[in-house]
Amino acid sequence: MPVPATRVSVPAPSSPSGVLFRVGLKSDATELTIGAAGTLWIVAAGDRAELIQAPIVLRPSGGAASAAAQFQLQAGAFSQEEPARRLLERLTTSVPTAGDVAFSADRGVYRVLVGSFATREEAEALQARLKEQGQESFVVPGSPRPAGVPASIVVTGAGSRMELPSPLDVFPPAPDVRVALDGVTYRGSLRVVVNSRATLNVIDRVDLEEYLYGVVPAEMGPKRFDALEALKAQAVAARTYALAHRGQFESEGYDLCATPKCQVYAGVPAEDPLSTAAVDATRGLVIAWQGQFADALFVSTCGGTTENVENVFSGGPVPYLVSVECGEIAPFELTGAALPKEGGSRPRSPLAWRGYVLRRHAAPGAAPRAAALETAQGWAGVPRRGSPPARLTPSAVYPSLIAAFGLADAAALHLTPRDDRYYAELPSAASPLSGAAREAYEFLLRFKFAGDTLPPPDRDLDEDEYAGLLFSADLRLLGVTEGSGRLLSREGSHLWIKGTEGRQELPVDPEVPLARRIGDAFHPARTLTLRAGDRLRFYKRDGRVLAIWVEMESDGPAFERESAWTEWVRRVSGKELARRMSGRVAGNVVRDITVTKRSPSGRAVEMRVQTDLAEATFRRFELRQAVEMPEMLFTVTRVDGADGPDFVFLGRGWGHGVGMCQNGAFGMALAGAPYDQILRRYYTGVDIVPSTTVQAGPPSTR
Repeated sequence: MPVPATRVSVPAPSSPSGVLFRVGLKSDATELTIGAAGTLWIVAAGDRAELIQAPIVLRPSGGAASAAAQFQLQAGAFSQEEPARRLLERLTTSVPTAGDVAFSADRGVYRVLVGSFATREEAEALQARLKEQGQESFVVPGSPRPAGVPASIVVTGAGSRMELPSPLDVFPPAPDVRVALDGVTYRGSLRVVVNSRATLNVIDRVDLEEYLYGVVPAEMGPKRFDALEALKAQAVAARTYALAHRGQFESEGYDLCATPKCQVYAGVPAEDPLSTAAVDATRGLVIAWQGQFADALFVSTCGGTTENVENVFSGGPVPYLVSVECGEIAPFELTGAALPKEGGSRPRSPLAWRGYVLRRHAAPGAAPRAAALETAQGWAGVPRRGSPPARLTPSAVYPSLIAAFGLADAAALHLTPRDDRYYAELPSAASPLSGAAREAYEFLLRFKFAGDTLPPPDRDLDEDEYAGLLFSADLRLLGVTEGSGRLLSREGSHLWIKGTEGRQELPVDPEVPLARRIGDAFHPARTLTLRAGDRLRFYKRDGRVLAIWVEMESDGPAFERESAWTEWVRRVSGKELARRMSGRVAGNVVRDITVTKRSPSGRAVEMRVQTDLAEATFRRFELRQAVEMPEMLFTVTRVDGADGPDFVFLGRGWGHGVGMCQNGAFGMALAGAPYDQILRRYYTGVDIVPSTTVQAGPPSTR
């Protein structure tokens, strides 16, 4: 049965730190639904508050409602306000009409809006005129709210309907309940306002420190960057950035957006105990320059060198935002055993990789199979018994393995009672295995001697697979151990890693086998290019390292090395580039691109573009936005494409390149640097002080 709204007292927003921060979550909604069916929420406006049963539907009302039914044209979207203003000026001059630049909180872009139309047909008429001039646009709802018309919001709940003045606040009914928007939960409360375009903006009003709980893990994921000192540096930088830019979007009703345009805020689902600990450990601390909040910009990957701020953003130099070498992430070459002449670099399965390692350590001789068996028995500490099978058939290999390591009693004991869970890999009744061979196969499968599977029992094994089974026995009998850790640094012939037992020293023999693991394939290599933070795994026996490999994700290797974040390649057609630049320069195809100026770090800071219709010069950050590349640290080459010119961009890094490099901060933390040392490396000459001692001032960039 529907429950009517119930009058309650107006709650006070919770802000333990004393700073209530406003985060823009969504812009220009014409309708919002809040709350799961049957839940109760407090809706307050002015001095009135009601307890309303969800689902709660919010719509702009009155003069705003009629305006929201009208239309405008969106002619472009930009990450910076300056190019958006330039396009607006050009359009309102060429087709005399009103227009505005509106920031979108959920997209993080400045939208260029022109016209004000009562019908879609009128809007489409102007759309056609703009297209004749080479300017694409599309119809969007909303028009400027009529002057003098009070902004209000129609609130509909289960069994209730009312009209409340804007702004309107939605509070949870209890402290342990979180507000939600579009399936994401947030701390604090939601504020809904009717903006100047007669549509709705949604804002999270949240305590500053609790806001950072959702920022730090979104900007620097603790599962990947699992070094507390690096996360503490990120927490201080994010807190400083928030306070330095507080009120940046005051005209829209909030302080900062929740996108990379500001800093990413992902709410409660992103929170992690490690990043929350970093926020709590640095509570209230900020970066200051001459008594004011520093503009603490940060970047994912700087490509080895950060950049002077004036080469990227408009405005002059800033003493603490200058180019520094990101030496902590410098790569080094680790050299290991030479590869065999025959098929040494071919990819191997996990089992074959184990066999490859064992065979590399076995004594050379005329009987390599016997040498592998003898070496494996010695590592396991079992008596040398038996001989290797003459042929590598399954019926010969598996019983010989049981005998070689004295596992007959264990095999017999653990085969009863049988459990079909362990025999999913077995063939049908037509299996070639029977008797002792089948029993041995079942035992090895049950105890995962070769990982989750064994080689199919209907084919012969190769030499590496046989040796891999021997090595697997060493691992199961604990004669050899497998370890892992994050690479910290290299000192001569030793590597320092951080594993589950803390910092460990790893001696590396120059004849140790090396590999890269991508997915389930091991790629043996003579040398590995390593950086701090790489995931290393290794086999070890009595303090001696038997093999090392670096774990690499199949869609992007570990951390910076060879990933799309450090070295990247993009090939883009001239037509596609013209589409990307449509709001900046007229044309249907880009004919040529020339980098006319570079910064000392090598970043492109001025670029000339020629299309089939016009020529334009882009500078600083707009250059990156025009071509939509990950960084400005790139070269560009014109090549012949299938349908006109293509352009190949070869680049390094990810982001704008200014301020703290998150990957570099992580590398420094792994090497033992505390958070304040990390911050002082990337922000030259700053102080780290309580926020209460700092005066607010206008941010110097962006």
